Amino acid sequence: MKLEDLSIPNSCKYGIGASASNWHVDWPSYLRITDISDDGTVSFPLRATIDPNEYPDWRDYLLKKNDIVFARTGNSTGRNFFAKQDPNCVFAGFLIKFSINPNKVLPQYVGYYCQSSDYKHQVQSFFEGSTRPTMNAELYKRLEIPLVSAAEQRHIVDAMQSRS
Repeated sequence: MKLEDLSIPNSCKYGIGASASNWHVDWPSYLRITDISDDGTVSFPLRATIDPNEYPDWRDYLLKKNDIVFARTGNSTGRNFFAKQDPNCVFAGFLIKFSINPNKVLPQYVGYYCQSSDYKHQVQSFFEGSTRPTMNAELYKRLEIPLVSAAEQRHIVDAMQSRS
């Protein structure tokens, strides 16, 4: 199935176009592409925040459990982070968010799939021949996620979690 079909309707969203600020204990943490490793992990707490006084709509960009964000430009295109729990941060403008619908698929299954070589190959196929890799929301919506039974999804998630 396509990623769009496995997501909550209208949940696809580009991140906030905010400038990062040095850490401030009372400001929202700010997730940037550079905070996401190639294996999809993020080291919390994040090093940057945004000034909520400059960006009053910052709450519209809070990541929640079962959200996945994808890098959309440059050498990190395709890099992604899946939120297994509420990460309590906002996501940057060069990231695109989808909220995975738990009524359609086990959200963590999608998160693990997006770390696979099949996923990476699929992303590469979207920008072959390009001098600078980029993927927009429309391309990410078309990503094909191979759907297996709920029992197989659970087995895959359990097996992957035991490796971590």
